[in-house]
Amino acid sequence: MIIKSPYVTEKVTGMIDSGNTLEFLVNIKATKSDIKKELEELYDIEVVAVRTMITSTGMKKAVVKLAGEKSANELATRLGLL
Repeated sequence: MIIKSPYVTEKVTGMIDSGNTLEFLVNIKATKSDIKKELEELYDIEVVAVRTMITSTGMKKAVVKLAGEKSANELATRLGLL
């Protein structure tokens, strides 16, 4: 399992509206292409870009930019984040 859970903070909710971007906690060994493929299959969305980072606590986060104007907002609503 690559995608663990959505990652939601106040900053992320702002990114949903302004940047059409969501963040997810992912498996530490997951590659960007693995993350993109799983998100597209799980949620039937089009991913434009994936950026990853490892936090100071040792968790890996993926910042995912979606195609379309309202995609991130719609997905966040489906996931119950908004």
